[in-house]
Amino acid sequence: MKTIFYKTLALSLASFLVASCAQETEAEVKPLTTTDTKKFGTIPGTTIIDFSESNGYIDEIKVKKDSYTTLPVKIKATSFTSGRTAPENAALVYDTTKPDKKNAGYIAVNRGPFQLGNILTVGEDRGSNSTINDKGGSIEMDFSSFGSVVMRGLYIADIEEHESGSTLELLDAAGTVIYSMVLPVTGAYTFQPLVLGPGVAGVTKLRVTFKSTNGRGGSGAIDVVQFCPGTVCYR
Repeated sequence: MKTIFYKTLALSLASFLVASCAQETEAEVKPLTTTDTKKFGTIPGTTIIDFSESNGYIDEIKVKKDSYTTLPVKIKATSFTSGRTAPENAALVYDTTKPDKKNAGYIAVNRGPFQLGNILTVGEDRGSNSTINDKGGSIEMDFSSFGSVVMRGLYIADIEEHESGSTLELLDAAGTVIYSMVLPVTGAYTFQPLVLGPGVAGVTKLRVTFKSTNGRGGSGAIDVVQFCPGTVCYR
């Protein structure tokens, strides 16, 4: 009787495992909805700047601090282009779903369930023909209207191998760099979420510098900047 019982038990267990595996195999990953596409890889509880409501050259972006307060985050970009007339502020919100011929590689990024949409980059020139500058440059985002913030992460896009010298710096109210790192190589027209561990507190300015290791210049972009206003992040 024991032998029959154990065989029956083993058969039941095997049937259960097969059924479980079948259920897992049948489960499908549904495409993200339009409203969720830019939430992919974000950190719960953070304030997010995804540039979806902006377009073209900008000097600032309005961000909700709480239900009653909206504050400006100042944005400035500098182009390293030499020999040309560059805009005083080259901060450009660029729509990757409708790229110009020069940056057609972004089309492939937006064909899947995740759409990168608008990104913040360094523009080459003003006007209707504005495009992404590929001669190097820097972007600064000033959070001083919040006092300071805890920076949790952001997306990095379009950093190629020869642009591996590009950097991220976080500065405090005195202008001192309190955190810095070399940006990861994402590959042309692709992105990578960058999570800054538990976060860097006391940040009033974020600076990203795009440069190359071979003197050819550099391009790149940032998106989905994630932070907590004040000094603490609550999960």
